[in-house]
Amino acid sequence: MVVREIISISRPRFWLYTAGPYLLGYTASSEAICDLLSPAFIGIFLYFMIPANFYLYGINDLFDLDTDVYNPKKGSREVLSTEIGVTKLAAVVIASLVISIPVLAILRGYPMLLMMLFLLLSTIYSAPPLRLKSRAFLDSYSNSLYAVPMIMGYSQNRGYLPETSIIIASILWTAAMHAFSAIPDIEYDRKAGLRTTAVLLGARGSLAFCTINWGLASLIAITYDPLLLPSLLYPAISLYLLFKPESVERIYWQFPKINTVMGFLAFIYILYRKGFLISIAIPQCS
Repeated sequence: MVVREIISISRPRFWLYTAGPYLLGYTASSEAICDLLSPAFIGIFLYFMIPANFYLYGINDLFDLDTDVYNPKKGSREVLSTEIGVTKLAAVVIASLVISIPVLAILRGYPMLLMMLFLLLSTIYSAPPLRLKSRAFLDSYSNSLYAVPMIMGYSQNRGYLPETSIIIASILWTAAMHAFSAIPDIEYDRKAGLRTTAVLLGARGSLAFCTINWGLASLIAITYDPLLLPSLLYPAISLYLLFKPESVERIYWQFPKINTVMGFLAFIYILYRKGFLISIAIPQCS
């Protein structure tokens, strides 16, 4: 039971939200498929898969002990932080932060700075005095922490950052994803005294915010590569829900599946564009 509680802190259904972008960024900047077999890549991928999520959500739960009681999904779909307790949560946060140290130690330049940015945003999103999760618009745009692993993976191979337009698109996309995920919590966040983007804008206003941000992100992506047209699925979903806001929560719980499928398709597309699919079919790694 204790092990199950501790694992639940990391929100396993969201593990790919940090590891997936890192995989995409690293693959997009790789010179050969064999790069994906390097110990550095595998180690950091596993870090973003599990320890990073323990830190991100552990510190979130640690500072939500007084507000989680207002949200019914806590204790049903997600573990209630008060049931875990301060001691366990603090231990998880410290342990996952310690695991971050060897990752930082092997990085240099932009990747190291981006790793530090990921940890910083993960911290100030939940922890006072900034506690960005309770500051409208800052809560959504600081959610770019989920895009940081992608930028980090890209810069590991290239030594420089991806194009500015790609960074902007990723910030817009993650901001929309955050605002969308906060819509089902509007009532409970309001009771808890949290002034989130969703609380400020309301359900329909938040869906309009999502449509604009996802739409702009898709426009940038399609301008960069017309074959990224499937990215329009996201603004299409929020635009549809703008007229059926009562369906938001039902769709929200399907997003891990939607994002996993879309991420997998993006990965396959990157492999195709770089000619790596042939390398997989005919192994050339020594």
